[in-house]
Order: sequence, then structure tokens, then C-alpha cells
Amino acid sequence: MKWLAAFFSLITVLMLFNSLPQSNVINSESKNEFSAPSKIMPLKKVPELKAEKDWLAYTKQPEKAEVPTPKVELKPKKPPYPTLTIGDKNYQLLGIFKQNQQPFILVKGANTDLVKLKEGDEFSEGITLQKITTSAVIILQGETTIKFKLFERSDHG
Repeated sequence: MKWLAAFFSLITVLMLFNSLPQSNVINSESKNEFSAPSKIMPLKKVPELKAEKDWLAYTKQPEKAEVPTPKVELKPKKPPYPTLTIGDKNYQLLGIFKQNQQPFILVKGANTDLVKLKEGDEFSEGITLQKITTSAVIILQGETTIKFKLFERSDHG
């Protein structure tokens, strides 16, 4: 069976080679002549379309002065992390820690560096860290007491 398939394949290949035209001999002359047309026929002038006229008139118009847009005041964005707002400043509570059985907190203001505060230290003028518990941070602002609860349930709304 293999011999029969090989025989038919050989006959097919030979027939394909025989069917190729042998009269297409490549011209080996290096001299090729090209002739340019002696006369070029001009096209008839086509009238402009209305859309073309409108576009050309639009592009030739002087630029109009831009109307000033009213400035919109942007509302300050609420940060994605919980903040402690005291007066007009926002503080981010980064953590409550203990060192030598003394609790302290790490806070970062919007435009301040990282600050370590122990009980009795001041956030800023008139704002004092009164007490640190496991569930809240109590801050004294003048006569007002602010209790920042750590694990308070939120409605996420």
C-alpha cells in the first residue's frame, strides 16, 4: 500500500512540473525603455459642494475670543481613612502602642510629620491628649472633651 501511495505521489509531482509553462524565459537584456505619455488630458472642473463652501468659509473666519468659564470652587475631598477632626485640623490616627507600659499614639496631620503623643502631650495650642484607652482616645480642647472611639460601628454611608 505504501508503494502505491508513493507511486501516485511521484506521478502527481511530475505532472505538476510538466504543466508549468516553459515559454516564459526571462529577458536578459539590461536595456529597458519607458515612454512618457505625450499628452495629458485635464479633468473638467467640478463645482464645489455646499458643504465645501461652508467649510472654507468657516476656516477663513477670524477666531472668536473665548468666553471665560466661571470658576467652580471644589469641595475639599474627604480622606479615605478615618480622621480625627479637632477645630479646623484633621489628624489621622495611625495606631495605639505601648512602650514600657506607657501607652502612646502615632498621629499624622495633613501638613505635619508623624507625631508621637503620650497622655498629657499637646496636639497643638490648647488641645491636649487626656487619656488613651483600649477602645477610645480622649482629647481635651479647652473645656470640651472629645472622645474618639476606635471600634465604633459605622453605617458606611
